[in-house]
Amino acid sequence: MKSIIIMLMSCLVAVTVSAQGIIRRPAATKPKPTATKPKPTVRKPQSRGSSAVRPKPAHPKKADPINSLAEPLRSHLKKLMADMVLVEGGTYMMGNPDRDRNDEYAKDVPHEVTLSSFYICKYEVTEALWTAVMGSNPSRHKLGDNYPVEQVNWYDCQDFVEKLSELTGRHFRLPTEAEWEYAARGGKRSRGYRYSGSYNLDEIGWHAGNAKRYSWSSLGDKKEVGTKKPNELGLYDMTGNVNEWCQDKHNDDYYRHSPTTNPQGPDRSTYKDGRCFRGGSVWEDDKYDYLKVYHRPRGGMPPEEKYGHLGLRLAMSVN
Repeated sequence: MKSIIIMLMSCLVAVTVSAQGIIRRPAATKPKPTATKPKPTVRKPQSRGSSAVRPKPAHPKKADPINSLAEPLRSHLKKLMADMVLVEGGTYMMGNPDRDRNDEYAKDVPHEVTLSSFYICKYEVTEALWTAVMGSNPSRHKLGDNYPVEQVNWYDCQDFVEKLSELTGRHFRLPTEAEWEYAARGGKRSRGYRYSGSYNLDEIGWHAGNAKRYSWSSLGDKKEVGTKKPNELGLYDMTGNVNEWCQDKHNDDYYRHSPTTNPQGPDRSTYKDGRCFRGGSVWEDDKYDYLKVYHRPRGGMPPEEKYGHLGLRLAMSVN
């Protein structure tokens, strides 16, 4: 019995010691994560080759509306755009330096004019271009595709430039009288010729003296555009062939009070809402200076009038 009691007490002591060991054992702690520094990213230099990614332009180029048009209109308009000549703006003396103070041109007093840059076509509008845009040929003398269109009034020209602007997305128009004379004189490249590009009239223009079909006729026939020598800007037929409508109204006294910068013409015309036209034609000779770059026909032309010697040349704004 005594031995049994001793064994029980030994077991009790062992259990107690074991329990105390469990209680006193410190709780296991998780190891703190060690912070690792990220490796620096080494960027490889891009080569200048085709693999380099280039940023896209902020304003992508718009599609040219001319490209969506059907032939032959598309080809006519592409040629027209190629034929537009940039005329750099500048200052010149506009008016008639040879005027007689006692004649009808006394009011064409020379005066300084400053113009912004603009475009003007190197050729007069042809029968082919007008027909392609408007669908018919109004010319009194239908001589062929490369001949200047005529028998169009000022209102017809406004319809034409409006439709042309819609088709191309550009701002086509008639030149102002000041723009027309500046371009005819050669702009900043002017050499001071009396005719557009030469002192020799026959060298640069078709007129009644060299364009007659019959010796007994006092009138000449229009000729294909671009067959004479161009002026200093590369413009053809600014002297002769057909007269050319301008945008402005015509007033005989306008030169006396014209603005000095980009004049747009008077508010009122001298005669029947007359519009300016310039250049001379195959119906005229130079007896009365009709073919000189500064000549300004008296009274202008009523905008509804049509003649077989009156056509147009296109201008276009830079912006």
